[in-house]
Amino acid sequence: MVKLHFNNTEEFEKLFKVKDKEVTDAIVQAVEKAMKDNKKVADLFEVSFEDAEIGYEISLNSAEWPNALQSCLDHYHSLSLTDECIDTWKLLEASKTWN
Repeated sequence: MVKLHFNNTEEFEKLFKVKDKEVTDAIVQAVEKAMKDNKKVADLFEVSFEDAEIGYEISLNSAEWPNALQSCLDHYHSLSLTDECIDTWKLLEASKTWN
């Protein structure tokens, strides 16, 4: 799980409004880890904000993995990252039959 700390909600929104390779990498890695650990939920991010005592965890249910991985694959493709595309495609195919 990737820990993200922001000064305010605007910083958080900026990160997730654009496609960011680090976010994409974190999603792929979290799904891969969940599959290796035989889990049905991938823990993606732990989010905290300055001046807030409460933190948030963002996770992804296995039913959502194929859509998320397809998005990651598309992002890697747009960046011409061949190795990441291949690895993500393999993970995507495995996620389609994950129960």
